[in-house]
Amino acid sequence: MIQKMRVWGCYCAFLLMAALVLSCGHGRYGEVIPPKKFVNVLVDIHLADGIAVENMSRPNVPKLDSASLYGSVFDKYDVNRTMFDSTMSFYSEHPDDFQKVYNKVTAKLKRMEDDLNAKQNEESRKSREIIDTILKK
Repeated sequence: MIQKMRVWGCYCAFLLMAALVLSCGHGRYGEVIPPKKFVNVLVDIHLADGIAVENMSRPNVPKLDSASLYGSVFDKYDVNRTMFDSTMSFYSEHPDDFQKVYNKVTAKLKRMEDDLNAKQNEESRKSREIIDTILKK
């Protein structure tokens, strides 16, 4: 009877440990970034790439490359390159899940672009109003 209780206790402890390890995103792929956080990381990675490309076209400005900006993105979300690579490995074997994540990335980038365009249009409209007011005087 005591032997069965020990075996049962070990079995329960093993299941608990396995659940804890899997719930933390560890496993065959290492530590996988949760999908919501990964969406934000990918959005900021794309923004970092855009900053680097824009920076390259400006003369007399110290050059940045996107890889150097990735560290800031990783710090912002408390992830590291190993976690990012593990997450990409996971999604390379789960393309349907990656498509869902990436659809959210593109939707968020589109919203950001639309918001920026709306602000720029509003600023242009206000500038035109000021110019029209000055010219009417």
